[in-house]
Amino acid sequence: MLYTFGDYECDLAQYELRRAGAPVAIEPKAFTVLAYLLQRGDRVVTKAELLDQCWAGTFVSDAALTRCLARVRQAVGDDGPEQRVIKTIRGQGYRFVGVLTPPDPTPALALPAMAQPYPVARLSPPLLPSGVPLP
Repeated sequence: MLYTFGDYECDLAQYELRRAGAPVAIEPKAFTVLAYLLQRGDRVVTKAELLDQCWAGTFVSDAALTRCLARVRQAVGDDGPEQRVIKTIRGQGYRFVGVLTPPDPTPALALPAMAQPYPVARLSPPLLPSGVPLP
């Protein structure tokens, strides 16, 4: 799945964040958090949910989560005061608020439909004088 916002692309299949086509350095855990927030952009994600889903079974302090979110914001050109991409909802959690560009519904490599895969040559029967056997 490819998420596009501004001049960024987050390619979940390739596990890559790109800006204007160039890869952006991002730590694996920060990428995981960004992907999780992107996939749930329609709602607020609580701290507890982020910890359960991105650090399953591992104790993580609030400070570690805050540092990880700071790395995510840095990777996507966001900052704490403006919060154009990831918004902190005080006392609730976090939400992806960047403007997502919908994917192009027309596949880039779509080929036109053909009635037949290959053209078929239509030959007319040979014109021979009547009564002459075919060779």
